[in-house]
Amino acid sequence: MRLDAFNSGDHVGAQSEQTRAEAISKILYPSDASPNGRELRLRQEYFFVSASLQDLVQRHLKSDGDLHFLPERAAIQLNDTHPSIAVPELMRILIDVHGLPWDEAWRITVGTLSYTNHTLLPEALESWPLPLFERVLPRHLEIIYRINEQHLQRAREKDASPEVLASISLIDEHGSRRVRMGHLAFVGSHRINGVSALHTDLMRKTVFSQLHELYPDRIVNKTNASPSAGG
Repeated sequence: MRLDAFNSGDHVGAQSEQTRAEAISKILYPSDASPNGRELRLRQEYFFVSASLQDLVQRHLKSDGDLHFLPERAAIQLNDTHPSIAVPELMRILIDVHGLPWDEAWRITVGTLSYTNHTLLPEALESWPLPLFERVLPRHLEIIYRINEQHLQRAREKDASPEVLASISLIDEHGSRRVRMGHLAFVGSHRINGVSALHTDLMRKTVFSQLHELYPDRIVNKTNASPSAGG
């Protein structure tokens, strides 16, 4: 509470900053039907993901002392698309906080993360309006752009058509630009699974068919699959 504002008579305004901070964790999964609701939900997702990753990295450093071995000591399962911001957030922590080079940070990130998909409907996968994402998480958008650049370059080297490139891009350019969180989780994970053997098999043929062609070894019917060196 801002005591100066309270003492001047602005009793409501004195608590505004505290109220805004508490809103992040007061009610989980707020409605995203309004612009304010969408922003709060994005801030909330980032808040919990960042807190979890920072705690995990610090505990790993205390017990092991070397971030290069994080994929051999920890496994992070992204349960649906809500925690997909973990991909750029772990990259941010490794690069900006601990000074690792990009390629090594990417190896560690992909080796540590796995993703469980819950839907075969592309329109049901979470995505965020790019202007909102850029305003709330500008550094993370920079990282996503660079991830997307190397991801699309990999596809170009396999002679992917412009239509395929547009389909697998982490940024949806159709209409209003949006960040595709399902694609981000797929590209940033070393293993992807569904909620059943049938669901996993259908992922290969439907919602992630083109990504599966580019990363053919990633979709498996096993949660918490052991890390691999692939990126």
